[in-house]
Amino acid sequence: MIDIKEVNSKYDLRRFIQFPRELYKGCPYYVPALDKSEERLLTEHPALAFCDLRLWTAWRDGKMVGRIAGIINHRCNEIKEQKRIRFSWFDTIEDPEVAKALFKTVEDWGKSQGLTEICGPSRYSNMEKQAMLVDGFEHITSIGADYNYPYYPEYMDLMGFEKEVDYIQYRVKVTPVSERISRLADLLGQKYHVRLREIKDKDQLKKAGYEFLGVLNESYQSIFNFIPLTHEEMTWIIDENLSVGILDLVSFLEEENGRLVGIAMSIPSLNRAFQKANGKMWPFGAFHILHDLKKNTNVDLLLTGVLPEYAHTGIHAIYHKQLHEAFLSHGFEYAYTSQQLENNIAARIWEKYDSEIIAKRRCYRKGLMA
Repeated sequence: MIDIKEVNSKYDLRRFIQFPRELYKGCPYYVPALDKSEERLLTEHPALAFCDLRLWTAWRDGKMVGRIAGIINHRCNEIKEQKRIRFSWFDTIEDPEVAKALFKTVEDWGKSQGLTEICGPSRYSNMEKQAMLVDGFEHITSIGADYNYPYYPEYMDLMGFEKEVDYIQYRVKVTPVSERISRLADLLGQKYHVRLREIKDKDQLKKAGYEFLGVLNESYQSIFNFIPLTHEEMTWIIDENLSVGILDLVSFLEEENGRLVGIAMSIPSLNRAFQKANGKMWPFGAFHILHDLKKNTNVDLLLTGVLPEYAHTGIHAIYHKQLHEAFLSHGFEYAYTSQQLENNIAARIWEKYDSEIIAKRRCYRKGLMA
C-alpha cells in the first residue's frame, strides 16, 4: 500500500527537500542542492505569483519512498495557448508502482483544473533545472542540472510519456587557443562590428544582466518553454548567478552603439564542493564552495548565447576566445557546457574543439485522459 501525502508544513517541506540525499546516498554522480536554496525556490520564487505549486510525498510502511511537485504555470499556458500541468522535483525508489502513484496524483490535480496535458520535468521556466537524464549516468552532474537513476526514463516509458525535446551536454578539453579560432574571432568582430564589453565591477555586471535578460524577452519567444521574464524573475536570476560571477569568466558582446547582443558566463565547477557540503552551507559547506571557487581544474559554462539575429554568424567565437584564454590562466583542464537543445545549431561549435557529449536529458509530455 502506497500512501500519498501533500506537503503542508515546514517539517513536511524539509523531508521533501532532503529525500534525494537518502535515495542517492553512496551514488558518486549525484550532487545535492543546498537545502536553503531549495526551500527558497519552493516558497519564495517570484514565479509563484503566477504559478500554482503543490508538493506530495509517497510513503510505504512508515518510510518515505518518493516525492513529486505539480506546477501550473498560468502565464505560460496563456501565452502559449496551452492547457498544461508540469511535474518536477520527481524522485522515487526503484519501484514503478511508487512512480505511478505519484504521477496519478499530479495528473488528477491537472484534470480537476481542466488541463489536458502533463509535461516535464520542468520547474517554473527554462531558466531553472529541467529535463530528465536518459544517457550519461556514469558522469557526475553539474549543479545546474539534476541527476537521476537509469530506471527513471524506463518508468516514463511505462507510464505512456513520449519525448518532447532532448538536451545535450558537452565536456570540452581546455587546450591552447588555436590560431584559427583567434583569427576567426578577429575577422567576425570586424565583419559584424561587434566587440567585447569591458566589465570592471559587480555593479556593472548586474546592470548588464538586466540589459541582456530584457533583450531575451524581446527575442526568445520561440525557444522551448521560454516566456518573458518579469522584473522580479530577472532580479532572482541575477542574484542567484551573477552575484558569484568572477569578472574574467563573464563575457558580453555589444555592437558599436553599445547594444548587448551576446553573453557567456562561467564559474568554477562546484559539484564536488556541493557533494561535500551535503545540502548544508554551514559550518563547512561554505568553506568547500569558497575553496573550489578559487582552486579548481574544471569550469562550468552556465549561460552562453547570442540574439537570434546573430545565431548563424559565428560571433560567439569572439567570447569563446576570451573565455578560452581566461580558462588557461585559471588552470582549468575541462569546461562543461550547460545543457543545450539537441537541434540548436549554435551548440555544434563545441564539435570544433576537443569535446565529447557526456549527457542527454529529456523533457516528456503526455495527454491527460478525461
